[in-house]
This record gives sequence, structure tokens and C-alpha cells, in this order.
Amino acid sequence: MLKNKTTEPQPIYRKDYKPSAYLIHTTELHFQLEENETIVSSKIDFYQNPKWQGTTPPNQLFLNGIDLELITISLDGATPDYEITPEGLLLHNTPAHFILQIKTRIHPETNTSLNGLYRSSGNFCTQCEAHGFRQITYYLDRPDVLSVFTTHIEADHKPYPILLSNGNPVTQSNGRATWHDPTPKPCYLFALVAGDFAVLEDTWTTPTGKQVALKIYVEAHNINKTQFAMEALKRAFKWDEVRFGLAYDLDIYMIVAVDDFNMGAMENKGLNIFNSACVLADSKTATDADFINIEAIIGHEYFHNWTGNRITCRDWFQLSLKEGLTVFRDQEFTADLHARSIKRIEDVNALRTLQFAEDAGPMAHPVRPEHYIEMNNFYTLTVYEKGAEVIRMIHTFLGETGFQKGMLLYFERFDGQAVTIDDFVSAMSDANNFDFTQFKHWYSQSGTPEINISTHYDPDHKTYTATITQKFAHFLPLTFALFDPSGTELQNGVLTLKDQTQSFVFDNLPSEPTPSWLRGFSAPVKLTQALSFEQKIFLVKHETDSFSRWDNAQNLWLSLIMDADSIDTPAFFDALEFMLTNTQDKSLICALLTLPSERSLHNHQATIDVFAIHHKREQVIQAIIQRFNPLLLEIYHTLNTTQPYDITPESVGRRALKNICLFYLAKGGELTLAHKQFNSATCMSDKLAAFKALIDTDNTYRTQTLADFYQEFKDDTQVMDKYFATQALSQVCTLDKITTLMQHELFCFNTPNRLRSVVNSFTHNSINFHHPAGYQFLTNIILKLNTLNPQIGARLVATYNHWRRFTPELQALQKQQLETILATKDLSKDIFEIVQAALKEG
Repeated sequence: MLKNKTTEPQPIYRKDYKPSAYLIHTTELHFQLEENETIVSSKIDFYQNPKWQGTTPPNQLFLNGIDLELITISLDGATPDYEITPEGLLLHNTPAHFILQIKTRIHPETNTSLNGLYRSSGNFCTQCEAHGFRQITYYLDRPDVLSVFTTHIEADHKPYPILLSNGNPVTQSNGRATWHDPTPKPCYLFALVAGDFAVLEDTWTTPTGKQVALKIYVEAHNINKTQFAMEALKRAFKWDEVRFGLAYDLDIYMIVAVDDFNMGAMENKGLNIFNSACVLADSKTATDADFINIEAIIGHEYFHNWTGNRITCRDWFQLSLKEGLTVFRDQEFTADLHARSIKRIEDVNALRTLQFAEDAGPMAHPVRPEHYIEMNNFYTLTVYEKGAEVIRMIHTFLGETGFQKGMLLYFERFDGQAVTIDDFVSAMSDANNFDFTQFKHWYSQSGTPEINISTHYDPDHKTYTATITQKFAHFLPLTFALFDPSGTELQNGVLTLKDQTQSFVFDNLPSEPTPSWLRGFSAPVKLTQALSFEQKIFLVKHETDSFSRWDNAQNLWLSLIMDADSIDTPAFFDALEFMLTNTQDKSLICALLTLPSERSLHNHQATIDVFAIHHKREQVIQAIIQRFNPLLLEIYHTLNTTQPYDITPESVGRRALKNICLFYLAKGGELTLAHKQFNSATCMSDKLAAFKALIDTDNTYRTQTLADFYQEFKDDTQVMDKYFATQALSQVCTLDKITTLMQHELFCFNTPNRLRSVVNSFTHNSINFHHPAGYQFLTNIILKLNTLNPQIGARLVATYNHWRRFTPELQALQKQQLETILATKDLSKDIFEIVQAALKEG
């Protein structure tokens, strides 16, 4: 039963947006950081907004504020008429222009939400996006109110020798620092850090000759793991200058890495705060995927300097304005620096597995949502990854030159402003005389569009007709190629879809071609087409588009796993052997050899039977081993050579292929081989691959392997997260073992990374989690997080989002857990919004 409607948190709607009645010229903040309290003094210069839409001048102002103790307040030197509410402070009789001074007391030392200003692991840190600043002081906490900030910090110099904030340093002395940010910004981009850090320093010179100081702050014992991050940062500077013509504007750019951080990183102007897992790396402790991911995230946060900071979003419904665009930019950054084809496969695989599931669940929403209860719940794959795919479609329509023309106009028009998605699209349209009116529906419609393609070949007229239908008339680019029987590409290009039904005729084809549709995944859609088994095999062998080869292979694996009788298994395996022995791209071979994940397989089933799906997938793994064991062993030994570590595409591909071979070989019983690699590995990619193979089952090496791995890496936080996560995902990890892991001396409930490594990982362990005790365990964790860190609790409760699609027994159990959570007193908005959406009928 749902709670009484009058007690439920109420949604905020995009249609209700109104400009603020007041704006802010300057904000001056003074922080006195103490062990048991922090005093925040603010001096804010307010003025009436000339664009205010009211019929009479405003005479009151509401300032957001949560869990603040007001000490003093003055308006132009006098005590104002005000009242305090649970959500903030309401000022009455406010003049057209005034100076407001407020002093508040807050308690970062007890702030476990990791929002606002908090102290963790001995350091002070902030996280203000989306609504964290209101936990620091009373303020207009909305993204369309920009101000020039000056920040003064005082703290005991001995425990807090480093005092940082946004912008450029003004004065710094023992226990005191002043920072000034000349660029107006909304308060969600404010940052403060105080602590004891080591620093890696470098410089960058922009094309205009401006020298920028680069600094990465970490705990002293991690300083040896920062060089890659610094090099990645400089690559991001250069790439943005070359590809987009954008240069940095401040005198200093800083990154601070902390262990206790809810997100991956935050792009605060000039002072990025990172989850340490997204900064620290060396070859002995970070995998190839870690290195590339760290580079991408560092690039992402730097690219926000223009797409997010210099131009920010008017309101939080426009979040994809900065995030979708910046994800597209960081994807292109990685693709330009590494293997573009593999990057595209990885991005699409994640989108289909995770974002498509989001589109099909109770929290489905458009790229630009129409309403929310808790904004933190909308930092989603839809806003980020699907938003990036929408940007990519614009790029496909306009080409690189046209897209850059649109970006240039966007910056010229809106630099220093808070704007909307419509403003961005209009810049793209106006710069290229391209009508995107229909295309903008991508921002307002939820769900994953489906298109169907049927074809007909007329041998008499030598024409080939493709008829494409879609339920709604989405405007999208469809890339394609047609191949003759020898594998020669006859035609290729981009079709523009605008109508529910369209037909395209291709002339002068001497025989029926094999089509490849949606090459490079040109639009985020589900495609249905009548390709035969033989045509899919043909495309896997002959397509020049790596994504299409992988996609057809995935379709064949899907058929083999879910209905082995539907395909010719020997013929498929023959084609697979052909690819193994004739394809030069090792990363692509690895991708072709990798089966769809269980989570991906769930998306293709009307009813999710987790145990049957797991069993069928394991059967296919055994079939691969039976057929290919000698060849996999030969490939493994060929690739298992000692070479200096680097992350060139060639080296990454060699390790990836070697380790997917090891995965299958270990599954087939070659555990001695895995143990040998574990002991001799000189990089974490190889070490972790062997570690996973050895602890996934009960075997003679498992206990000693766990002990050896722990002994070698117990002092490395990031590797220990891998240690916990790998155990939580192993097939022998029961709930009892999870409980034991949570009693480990290195487990900390209040550290998001460590909690995720155990609890979130276990929720993806289908055969061991999906039981009554597993669900009860998760619910208990969620209810504990409800008061400690509701943002992480909300991420975990989403595990139950698809409860209606499970088998009846599991469906009933998950529904029971959701009802228990919803009945909890003082349920946070974060968790409430997701639970009530999941339980809402139809």
C-alpha cells in the first residue's frame, strides 16, 4: 500500500520553471574549519533580476538551506524580517539591491551523506552538485544564478596544510588561504578542500602562450600513482585545443583525489574533486580498462570547463546539455587516442545492457526529464549515455565540419550563461541551416525506439528495396552497406529516417546483396530485421565495420545460448575459428569471443529466469571449451610473452585476447596455467584475470590465492576494492561469505567504493543473490543507508526496478521488499522516488 499522498515528497516539474526574482553579483565566503564544527560566514550582493517575470517588483526572497544553525544575519547592516523553514530561509521586504551577511554553524564531521561540506579520512571536502551547497549556507541554490566567488579558509595548519578552493590563489599562509574565481558560476560548481596531501606538479602552455599550473593532490602514500593522471590531463588539454579549439582560462588547474566520494568525479571550476579510483594508477595496481577509464574521466571533467562551466544549464532538467555533450566529447577523446572501433563496441554494449534496461523500467524518462522528486536520481544512463548518442546523431547528420561550426556558434552566443538544450540545438541548426525541429523529440520521449527493416530483391529490374517502419516517426540517421556474395562493398551511406514508413530503392545490383544496417550504431534504437543465419555469418566474416561484425556475432551467441536448435552450431563455430585465425585486430577477436553477459541476456527475456539463463550460458562456455581448447591454448602461449607494459591498442589487444583465452581454459580445468600466470604476472590486467579464474570455483589454489593477493595488495585501497568485488561476484560466494567479507578489517560501510565492491557486486551474482535471504540482506543495507547516505541507498534499491519481469516466486519476494522499504518511517526522497515508481501499477 502506498503512503498517504499528503505525506509523500512532491515532484518538481520542468513546466513550472521561472527565473529567479533575484540574482547575485558577488559571493564572499569565510570558512572556519574546526574539529567539531565549522562556521561559515557569507556576504552576498543581491540585485533584482531584470528578466523577472512577475507583474510587480519582488519583495521577498527564499534561500535554500538544510541542517544549518543560524548564528547571525544582517541585511544592509540591519536585522531583516525573516523566517526559517525546514527547507531554507525566507526574507521579507527585500529591496531592489542589498548586501546579505549570514553566519551559520554546520557539522562536516558527522555528515555521512558526502554531500555539501563533509570530513572524511581526515580531510574536508565538498560535493555541491546538484543540491549540496544548501547544506553549507543559505543561498540561491539553483544553476541559473551565477556569481563571482571569493573564498577565505581558516584551519589548523598542522592537520590541514593544504587549503583549496575555486579559481586563482590570492593569498596563502599557515592556516589561511584566499581564492578568487573571476568566472561567474552557479554554487553547484563551488569547491573547497582542506587536508594533508602530497602534490604532483606540472605546467601547460596554451596556444596563446598562457602558462597554466597543473596540480594533482593525493594522500602521500599514493603520490607514485599520479603520473599517468597528469599525462592524461595534458592529453586532454591538447585534444580540446586541437579538436575543438578550446583553451583553458584560469592560471591553475587542480585535481584532488579522495577515497570517500559518491560519484566518479566533479568538475568544480578549476578544482576537480575525484574519487581516488578515477585518478590513481600504475601497471601493478591498475588494469588496462582502469587506465583508459581514468583517462576518459579526467578528460570528461576537464572538457566540462567549457561544456558545463563556461556554459552551464539553466535548470536541472537540462542536465544532458552539459553531461550528454561532455560524454560525447570524452568518448571521442578516447576513440581518437586509442582504438576507435573497440571504444564504439564497448560504449554500445554498455548502453544496450544498462540504459536500454533503464528505458524499459519504472524510472524510464526522457533525456530531458519532465519532473523529478530527488535530482540525484536523474544522474542516469539516459541523461549521460543516451544523451551522448543524441549528440552523436547530430554529429552524423552534420559531419565533423558542420558540428564544429555549431559548437563555435554555441560558444559565441552563450559563453558565461545558463542555457537550455533548445539553445544548443538552435546553435547547431542555425550554423548549418539544418532543421532539427522534429529531431528534438529525442529529448522529450522516453523509451527505446524500435525500427523494422524488410527487404525485397527484384532480379528482373536488379533493384533492392528496403522498407523501414517505426512506431513513432523518429528523426534519425541509419548507416548502411550492401555487400555482394564475394564480400565486396557495393554501396554505403546514411539514410535519413523521418516517417513511420519509408522505402529506399537501390539500383543496378546484379544479385541480391547482403545488407548491414545500423553500422557503427548510428542511432540508439532496437533493430528488427530478417537476416538469415548464413547472412549473419557472412557479415561476421566480411564486414569492414567492427561494430557490425561484433553485433552479428552477439546475435549468434544470443541464439546459441537461449535456443541452440535455432542455429547451425558447427557452422557458427567454423566461422569463429576462421575469425580466430584470420583477424589481425586482437581486441576485436576478444570482443567476438566474449559472450553476452547475464544482465544483457535478461534484457532479451519477457520473463527473467536467472537460474536457467545462468545454466544455459555456462553450457555454451563448455561447448566453446570442448571445440576450441587446443586452439585457445595455442593462442594463449603465443601471446603470453614478456614485454614492457604499455597501453597502446596493440598491447591492450594482446592482453585482452590472452586473458579471454585464459578464462575459457580455466573454466575447462587449466587452473595450473592460471596459477602460473597469477604468480608470474607483472601487470594488474594479467594478475586480476588469473585471480578471477582461481577464486571463481572451489579448487586447490583458491585459499592460497586469496591469501597471496591480500598480502601483496592489502595496503592499496583500489586493489582491495577489486579483491572484495571479485569475491562477491564469484560463483562460490554465498550470503554467508558476503557477511564474512563485511566483517573484514578492511571493510568500511561508510566508504562508497568499498560498500559497492561488496554489496553492489553481490547483487549481480545472479545464482547466489536471488534468494529470500539475499533480498532481505539488501533491504537491510538500503534501510541503513536511508539515514547515512541515501544517495547510495537509492542506487542499490534500483536493483528491484524490474521485479515484475522475474519468475513468479522471485517477483513476489522482490515486491515484498519494496513494500517493506516504502513503509519505513522517514524514508528519504532519494529512495522513496525509486521505490514508489517501481511499485506503481502499469
